[in-house]
Amino acid sequence: MTTGDNDSSFDGSGKGPAMPLRLLYVQSHWLARKVAWWLMQDVPCIWTYAGNAAEALAKVGVSSSADGGSDAESGPEPGEQAARFDVVIVDHEQAEGSGLRIVRMLRDAGYKGPIIAITVDEVGDIEKTCYENLDTPLLLLLPDKAGMMKNAVAEAATEQAGRDDASKA
Repeated sequence: MTTGDNDSSFDGSGKGPAMPLRLLYVQSHWLARKVAWWLMQDVPCIWTYAGNAAEALAKVGVSSSADGGSDAESGPEPGEQAARFDVVIVDHEQAEGSGLRIVRMLRDAGYKGPIIAITVDEVGDIEKTCYENLDTPLLLLLPDKAGMMKNAVAEAATEQAGRDDASKA
């Protein structure tokens, strides 16, 4: 699924990520997927969806053993190429546990790319601290702050593009 043609957060100056953005959204519920898509509709995006932690790990090209540790053999299946995502978005509310568990599994398996966690409900200080320790901002999406997700994705994708450019130099 794709969204948008332009957005003021992305000025087309050549600085920042290439367009369209490649986003992985980890959430199994179709309505939550539609809401996230709607929030980003003005931004050129190619959306990929994962319904759970195992699908997310497979899509980013890392794998995790059942005990949460990283397998020695990580990455895509032979002959497949792992997709590269500008940003991974994880919904805190999941049918199978919490988004925090998914973020922890991604980080434990070695995924170093930008991850943003989103929620529509308040979370406790302990969970907020856990997300921070995993280098993952947690956004509380409120109706009067609809642009918050676009801005966070733009910032994360721009920072990642800068790191990618620096590593090529």
